[in-house]
Amino acid sequence: MYAYIEGEVAEITEKTAVIDNHGIGYEIFMPSRDLGAMVHDEEIRVFTYYHSNENGTALYGFLTKEEKRLFTLLIGVNGVGPKGALSILSVLSAEDLTYAIIGENAKAIQAAQGIGAKAAQKIILELKDKLDLKEAVENTLSKGASESASVGSMKNNVLLGLSALGFSNADAIRALNSVEITEDATEESLLKEALKQLTR
Repeated sequence: MYAYIEGEVAEITEKTAVIDNHGIGYEIFMPSRDLGAMVHDEEIRVFTYYHSNENGTALYGFLTKEEKRLFTLLIGVNGVGPKGALSILSVLSAEDLTYAIIGENAKAIQAAQGIGAKAAQKIILELKDKLDLKEAVENTLSKGASESASVGSMKNNVLLGLSALGFSNADAIRALNSVEITEDATEESLLKEALKQLTR
């Protein structure tokens, strides 16, 4: 119904933002990560999803198209409604959620309020084949030459190296997620530590 809404941030609450578009205020439920990144009175574009059921209608919004896409995938999982999907996207970025699902990291998903072990496993089971690791890494790198992009670049190269050594994407991501990434970390040090995890 609405692909996105552009306007001025009129109000920010714990769960919603009100976007003023030509004098009409749209109340939009959003992940707390996105709400925390917004500033009063700034002009913004929010990618929206219109949801309707027996309990009523609501607008859900996201600062990126990828978040919106993941939201629609999450609510397609039986037992995960809009509230649960928002909770997940409040604690995990789109890229981190993709890594968690592909890497079968249920604990990362369970960090979201209201998401238990069974729900996390179901999300992984139903969505891991619908997500693309390469696309997730490219999304991370497209954010520019920031610290997070630099780390993302190292992770990508290490994952490619592990893949070349014959390890599956899921095993490689699990191993890399268990490695502490320090400020002086290099691709070589990350690869060595990941290999230690994989060959235990």
